[in-house]
Amino acid sequence: MFFKSLFFKQMHKRLMPIRDCSRGLIITNNASNPDHRVDIHADEIILQDDWFNSYRITEVDLTLDITTMGINGLDTGTEQSDTWYYIWVIAKSDGNLAGLLSSSSSSPAMPSGYIYKAFAGAVHNCRNAGNDFGPIKQVGKTVARNAVAVINSGTGSTATPVNCSSALPEKAVSVTGDITLNIASGGGRGAGWIRSAPDQGVVEFAGYLNDAGRLTVPFRIPVAESQTLYYNRDSTSKAESITISISGFEF
Repeated sequence: MFFKSLFFKQMHKRLMPIRDCSRGLIITNNASNPDHRVDIHADEIILQDDWFNSYRITEVDLTLDITTMGINGLDTGTEQSDTWYYIWVIAKSDGNLAGLLSSSSSSPAMPSGYIYKAFAGAVHNCRNAGNDFGPIKQVGKTVARNAVAVINSGTGSTATPVNCSSALPEKAVSVTGDITLNIASGGGRGAGWIRSAPDQGVVEFAGYLNDAGRLTVPFRIPVAESQTLYYNRDSTSKAESITISISGFEF
């Protein structure tokens, strides 16, 4: 009897749904008010409370507005510029569903009565002096955004960190973009690297030009350190500098 009880206990642990899992998740700027509203759709999503009890919600259709405080708006404080706002789906025990925008990627301030939450995505409040949302399209865990240059004409010849917080939110686990190699006059070989960490040469970029110019290739690499990449140029080649832009990421 003891072993039977232990078996079912272990099976229960294995079958417990994982928070944030979703099906049919889509997040976009609201069509009527793209500067301060985002729309969330999901066929289903798994929420959890603080005791790891899971709650499956279906047919999620929400619009969140950063100019509103509380439910379906900003969780606490006042709207800030150049800030990533993390998108949360929340629910009461009776199934009452809502959403939140929070500057916290881990612990949003929950409205009274709401005990279940799931992380859904993020939007950057950055586009201009009016603190408008940047354009965003998220399908599942994959996000496309307007390209942002995180380093322009970098000349580091050893593994050099790049702060990518203007283009990458916390929780991003991979990043896509372009790396451009600027080659000196006279032509010849230019080489450079983009890395997830100082000791990881993930993407080697080398090319030849007959004269001064630029070579650009796309990349997709893991994010080993939150909101950070590394690069370096080969100082023994014709590589004068490197430019890196980011156009997407995954959670």
